Amino acid sequence: MVQRSKRSLSAHEAGQMRKELQAFHHQVRVWCGTVPIGGTAYVALESLNSALILMDRQLQGAIDGERKAWPAGHEGLP
Repeated sequence: MVQRSKRSLSAHEAGQMRKELQAFHHQVRVWCGTVPIGGTAYVALESLNSALILMDRQLQGAIDGERKAWPAGHEGLP
Protein backbone atom coordinates (compact mmCIF):
# COMPACT_ATOMS: atom_id res chain seq x y z
CA MET A 1 0.00 0.00 0.00
CA VAL A 2 1.29 3.47 -0.89
CA GLN A 3 1.59 5.84 2.05
CA ARG A 4 -0.14 9.18 1.61
CA SER A 5 2.90 11.10 2.85
CA LYS A 6 5.00 9.78 -0.05
CA ARG A 7 2.76 11.23 -2.74
CA SER A 8 3.78 14.39 -4.51
CA LEU A 9 2.01 16.94 -6.66
CA SER A 10 3.77 18.58 -9.57
CA ALA A 11 3.28 22.25 -10.33
CA HIS A 12 1.59 21.31 -13.62
CA GLU A 13 -0.93 19.05 -11.84
CA ALA A 14 -1.53 21.72 -9.21
CA GLY A 15 -2.13 24.30 -11.93
CA GLN A 16 -4.68 22.10 -13.68
CA MET A 17 -6.45 21.37 -10.39
CA ARG A 18 -6.43 25.07 -9.53
CA LYS A 19 -8.18 25.99 -12.79
CA GLU A 20 -10.99 23.52 -12.10
CA LEU A 21 -11.15 24.57 -8.46
CA GLN A 22 -11.54 28.24 -9.38
CA ALA A 23 -14.40 27.44 -11.76
CA PHE A 24 -16.17 25.44 -9.05
CA HIS A 25 -15.47 28.17 -6.49
CA HIS A 26 -17.13 30.69 -8.79
CA GLN A 27 -20.20 28.45 -9.00
CA VAL A 28 -20.36 28.15 -5.21
CA ARG A 29 -20.30 31.96 -4.91
CA VAL A 30 -23.14 32.17 -7.43
CA TRP A 31 -25.14 29.69 -5.36
CA CYS A 32 -24.43 31.73 -2.20
CA GLY A 33 -26.06 34.69 -3.91
CA THR A 34 -29.26 32.78 -4.58
CA VAL A 35 -30.05 31.30 -1.16
CA PRO A 36 -31.28 33.19 1.91
CA ILE A 37 -28.50 34.42 4.19
CA GLY A 38 -28.38 32.50 7.45
CA GLY A 39 -30.24 29.48 6.13
CA THR A 40 -28.74 26.03 6.43
CA ALA A 41 -27.88 25.93 2.72
CA TYR A 42 -26.07 29.27 2.99
CA VAL A 43 -24.09 28.15 6.04
CA ALA A 44 -23.10 24.95 4.23
CA LEU A 45 -22.07 26.88 1.13
CA GLU A 46 -20.01 29.29 3.23
CA SER A 47 -18.22 26.33 4.82
CA LEU A 48 -17.54 24.93 1.37
CA ASN A 49 -16.34 28.36 0.26
CA SER A 50 -13.84 28.47 3.12
CA ALA A 51 -12.56 25.01 2.25
CA LEU A 52 -12.15 26.01 -1.41
CA ILE A 53 -10.15 29.10 -0.44
CA LEU A 54 -7.86 26.95 1.70
CA MET A 55 -7.41 24.43 -1.11
CA ASP A 56 -6.61 27.22 -3.57
CA ARG A 57 -3.89 28.48 -1.23
CA GLN A 58 -2.47 24.96 -0.86
CA LEU A 59 -2.34 24.46 -4.63
CA GLN A 60 -0.70 27.87 -5.11
CA GLY A 61 1.85 26.89 -2.47
CA ALA A 62 2.66 23.71 -4.42
CA ILE A 63 3.11 25.76 -7.58
CA ASP A 64 5.27 28.39 -5.85
CA GLY A 65 7.33 25.74 -4.05
CA GLU A 66 8.31 24.08 -7.29
CA ARG A 67 9.16 27.43 -8.89
CA LYS A 68 11.52 28.24 -6.02
CA ALA A 69 13.32 24.95 -6.64
CA TRP A 70 14.10 25.89 -10.27
CA PRO A 71 17.56 27.14 -11.26
CA ALA A 72 18.26 30.86 -10.95
CA GLY A 73 16.79 32.91 -13.76
CA HIS A 74 13.68 30.74 -14.27
CA GLU A 75 11.52 31.98 -11.36
CA GLY A 76 8.82 33.63 -13.45
CA LEU A 77 8.32 30.89 -16.00
CA PRO A 78 5.47 28.38 -15.64
